[in-house]
This record gives sequence, C-alpha cells and structure tokens, in this order.
Amino acid sequence: MAVPTGRSDKRIPKEVMVELVLPDASQLKEAAIAQNVSARGMRVTTGHVWRPGDSVLLSHTQSGFRTRARVVYCERLEADKYAVGLELEASLGEWAKAK
Repeated sequence: MAVPTGRSDKRIPKEVMVELVLPDASQLKEAAIAQNVSARGMRVTTGHVWRPGDSVLLSHTQSGFRTRARVVYCERLEADKYAVGLELEASLGEWAKAK
C-alpha cells in the first residue's frame, strides 16, 4: 500500500492580516499577510526572517483566533519580503473557510 504524500488539507486562497509574535515575550511582533490557509497551516508573507523550527504565536485580531504555530520554512521572495510556512497547533476550522 502506497503512503500518501503532499498536503492532506485543501488550501484556500485567502488574504488576511495576522500577527506573529515570538512566545518568549521578546520585542519581535510582526503583522503578516496570510496568502492561503488550510485547517492546520498557512503561508504568510512578512518582512522578517523566521527560523524553521521556531515556535510563534499567531493571532487574527478581528476574529479573536489565536494559536501557537511552528515555522516550517522561510523563503526569501525579494528584498525584505519572505514567505513563511506555518504548521498550526490548533485547527482553524470554520475560520479558514469564512470569506
């Protein structure tokens, strides 16, 4: 039996503002734009380099959604702009589907 590869959750194109904060209460707090989301992850664009494996706090202030997330990757897109893949600790559930 073959083991499935790739993403198990459908990605939904959705651009919303979210906030990323290091959980150690450091000064690093950054607004980011979510480009697409799924129930357990999202890709965001930021102006800061985030290290894979780091834990961050993710929040969407309009909905009140907050969760811890793990940085999966950080790719440079252009000068001072990075794409960051996040694996979420809590499922986005219906928030991911809302328009």
